[in-house]
Amino acid sequence: MDNIDKLNTKHLMFIIWGTSIVAMKTYPNVFIMNGGRDSWISVIIASILMFLYFIYILYVCKKRNCYNMDEIYHRALGNTIGNIFLILFVITLFISLIESSSVEASALNINLLSDTPPWFFLLFIIIPAIYITMKGTRSITIIVIIGIFLIMVSGIILAILTAKYKKYTYLLPIMGNGVTKPFILSIIKALGCYGSIAITIPYLSRVRNRSKIAKHCIIAILIVIQMEIFASIGILSTFSLVRVLSINYPKLIQTQLISYLSFIEGGEFFVMLQMVGGWFIKYILGLNAMLILLKNLSFINKYTVYIISLFVFIISFFISDKIIVLYKFLNIYAYFSLISFIVIPTIIFTIFYFNTKKHNKNNPVTRK
Repeated sequence: MDNIDKLNTKHLMFIIWGTSIVAMKTYPNVFIMNGGRDSWISVIIASILMFLYFIYILYVCKKRNCYNMDEIYHRALGNTIGNIFLILFVITLFISLIESSSVEASALNINLLSDTPPWFFLLFIIIPAIYITMKGTRSITIIVIIGIFLIMVSGIILAILTAKYKKYTYLLPIMGNGVTKPFILSIIKALGCYGSIAITIPYLSRVRNRSKIAKHCIIAILIVIQMEIFASIGILSTFSLVRVLSINYPKLIQTQLISYLSFIEGGEFFVMLQMVGGWFIKYILGLNAMLILLKNLSFINKYTVYIISLFVFIISFFISDKIIVLYKFLNIYAYFSLISFIVIPTIIFTIFYFNTKKHNKNNPVTRK
């Protein structure tokens, strides 16, 4: 592989941030409707599970000295079944592209330019993504680093500006109903929102020097976790539970409260920067991950990216047009993401770990 396509472990940190931050911040109602005022606790539990999941993936890769997802699936399941599950992962990546484009287009339509149809915003997401992806890994890396830096700066500013509007009494009583079935569903959906961190896995094979990969990934994930926990607490403590559930994108409404000295009222700018930049970054990372896997599967030609983008546009056109349809899609997607991005890869990596271990015992490497 040419060095221009190589990444380092610090680049991987930005990829983790780009794939795992934006979903839970944009549509927390998916799991708040089940967890209620205790949703922030379900986010903490889901965060711990997500942390353990990704560290386990890295542990298996390091122990078996294999970071290539294509090779891992084939060695664990064989060529035919391995290809089937790789295609399933690619399909999940495709659905994540629909999620990214649909949510961004819908949010812009509802909160910023209500007279502009969602399909118009889709064009400004999908077409630039094609251009950037076709330019290669270096262009993607530059966009991701700049975008994530601006998103984090705006997040810090928003945290400071919204602090005075939070009433932590809205969080009480904590676990008043105990551990219930809806609370468990809230954990499952929150973990599904985290599922897109699996988009990072195809990029592991492109990391040049992996000596500090665990260290940098742990730092990146811990930053994601604290951001999501504080964001969920912030939303629940700004509005009452009933009010939160009546808002499609509560983070956007939260920032509209900002007013200092009767002239600082630009909170929407910061959160729109987070939302537009965050979803666009996630989209291009998902699209490029698809192309990496399709190249390994030999299902790629010069028209592939255009065909994928056309289908994403057509499906997103119908999903993003009505908010009710979009939220039905997101509720289903949370479960699908959990299964395809977290559960199945965990099982396959486990099979790979033990199969390779058994193989090594039965066929020890002859040292020369």
